[in-house]
Amino acid sequence: MIQAEPIGWWNTGFPLTLLGAMAVLLPHGLVQGLGGRRTRSHALVAMAVLVSGLLLLALGAGLFALIYGARGAEVSAAFDAAPALTAWFFLRLSGFTALLWVPLLAL
Repeated sequence: MIQAEPIGWWNTGFPLTLLGAMAVLLPHGLVQGLGGRRTRSHALVAMAVLVSGLLLLALGAGLFALIYGARGAEVSAAFDAAPALTAWFFLRLSGFTALLWVPLLAL
């Protein structure tokens, strides 16, 4: 079982910085990619924000799994032993970063 680490740069600051930047850039890229010049569509912007939120949640979980694996946690063994519980652990960590990127998406 993987245990949460104390707050530090690599397990808190780095993911917050990366996901915060992605929260600013990803919706703009999705709106431009999906709609091209039709950026005045509220439905298109709302869909881009929703897709961005789901992607940020998934990217955050993957980022935390990579960080924990790089810092010595047995991530693959944890996924083999309890895949749902391990996925929930990393999704929960990613959800904590939503305190930063959800307001950025709302803007």
